Amino acid sequence: METRYQYVIVGLFVMLLGAAAVGISLWLAFGDISQEYRTYRVYMTESVSGLYVDAPVSYRGVVVGKVRGIRLDPNDPQRVELTIDLKPETPVSRDTVATLRVQGLTGIASVELSGGSRGSPPLEARPGEEYPVIRAGPSLFKRLDTAVSELLLNLNNVSRDFHALMSAENRVNLSKTLAHLEALTDSLSEQRNEIAQGLGHAARAFEALAEASQALKPLLVQVDSSAAAVEIMAEDFAEASRTLRDELKGSRAELRQAGSGLMPEIERLMQKLQSLSLSLERVAERIEENPSVLIYGPQTEPPGPGE
Repeated sequence: METRYQYVIVGLFVMLLGAAAVGISLWLAFGDISQEYRTYRVYMTESVSGLYVDAPVSYRGVVVGKVRGIRLDPNDPQRVELTIDLKPETPVSRDTVATLRVQGLTGIASVELSGGSRGSPPLEARPGEEYPVIRAGPSLFKRLDTAVSELLLNLNNVSRDFHALMSAENRVNLSKTLAHLEALTDSLSEQRNEIAQGLGHAARAFEALAEASQALKPLLVQVDSSAAAVEIMAEDFAEASRTLRDELKGSRAELRQAGSGLMPEIERLMQKLQSLSLSLERVAERIEENPSVLIYGPQTEPPGPGE
């Protein structure tokens, strides 16, 4: 009797344990069956490999729903239609974007929502739509694939352009240019002493020219003073001539005759004095513009064509 009683106790324990396991499984599978959801649609043009039914849908990393259905779009086989259920408090607006997110190297995918600014109005179903449609964005792998494709295309274009640039003729010209540069470098290397001496002479010449320009400053001042004195003297002679002319007008006829013979001489003298003043001014300006004239003398201009 005791042995049968123990078997009954063990059997009841196994039955209770099995019922508890079934209940826990049912609770884990349908524990949120009473949860209310809002249904949305997402249409993706890229592969949804790794995505499965009941895959989580997260908003900024927080799980807010799950994927209820995955199928090809009946109206466009190039798109995949996702049906997702979201909690009512999920902020889905017109600028919300759904992207496919792959977790590490496992290949398991989920749906990530982003966007949803405060000023954007809530997303509503348009006429003819069963559920509101959330705009799909490219996944990270899609963006990487696009960037790598563009990079490879650019590299291919660069390679083609470089190949066209390095034609047989251009390679010959480049070799000639390099040879000329090498010859020029060798020539400069052989003449480096002469070049250094020439630079030293040029530096000393510039220093001498600077010293000469400093010494010529007092001479230029004197030349300017002399030109001004000659100009004043010319003005004095002109004033004297006018005074003499006035006096001759009031004198006797003999003085007028003598004055009339003297006036042309005085006028010629005045003209010469004015010419001398202008020449001195030009000399002063030329020396001020190019002080080296006093050292090397005036430079003759090269003859023109046909001279």
